Amino acid sequence: MSRKTKKRLLLAALRDAGGYGEDHIIDNAVTPKAMQTMDLEVTPIEATEVDREFDNGRPGNNQFLVVGKHCKVTFSVELTGGSDPITPANYTTVLQACGFSETVGTTEVTYERIDDNTEKDVTLHAYIDGVNHKVLGARGTYKYIAKIGEVPKIEFEFTGLFGGLAGESIPAADFSGWQIPATVGAKHTTMTLDSTELSMHEFELDGKTEVIYSENTKSEQVYITDWKPDGKIVFEAPAHADFDPTSVYVAGATMPINLVHGTVDGNIVTIASTAIQLGKPTYGDKDGVLTFDCPFRVIQDETLVTA
Repeated sequence: MSRKTKKRLLLAALRDAGGYGEDHIIDNAVTPKAMQTMDLEVTPIEATEVDREFDNGRPGNNQFLVVGKHCKVTFSVELTGGSDPITPANYTTVLQACGFSETVGTTEVTYERIDDNTEKDVTLHAYIDGVNHKVLGARGTYKYIAKIGEVPKIEFEFTGLFGGLAGESIPAADFSGWQIPATVGAKHTTMTLDSTELSMHEFELDGKTEVIYSENTKSEQVYITDWKPDGKIVFEAPAHADFDPTSVYVAGATMPINLVHGTVDGNIVTIASTAIQLGKPTYGDKDGVLTFDCPFRVIQDETLVTA
């Protein structure tokens, strides 16, 4: 019987106890969260093939050994809040495994970069019609994308230890905690750069987290070793006196950036940095209206706030 490509599901469990590389869903009985994904893709195994180069008196191939077994999982989710201002959104289970801390306050939940080597990891069970791909000790990177007229989203790419495959039916999934998103536009979204509100068309911020698989004689692990986030903004060219990205670029100045999406409590998301540096701006066109396409580099690590 053929298997269907549409029958996919991702479960995720963040490690709060137990050891690195354990299956926290099975071994530590952590209740996983169902990820309401789009474009879920699984690379069943990544590895290095070590040739056994025998001198056996004949031409042709020899067998190889498989070493450094690990996996990759990619997917995207809608960028929303968590149903009320102090309830974490479901996708933050995997966002924390990209090197972010979670702080639940009295009016909001804040996610900030961790830089003390305490990044969390996540167990992923990725189901593709009858097969469960178990990915252990996974850590990843992310990209925020917001475009006019579309639902904002986060793209994720995770690397984890190969935990094996099992023939299992897709379990029932609870998506009740996922919020209905608002589309990017004048009613729901504001973008400010150095306190100047811009008429934005597109925004991207790529975490550029460096995630590596490493093995030594004591262990194998997936590490976050560095991050160099950057992005781009496309916005209508304002009056020269209001904002001049070319002069900002030439001066090498840094400035704060703030993207706020959503207007209803419990479904408001803010992406912000106190300091970005604009790259070389170029002109563009949107339906006859002059635009700027500005790359940028994040100098002070960005935060995500849901409220």
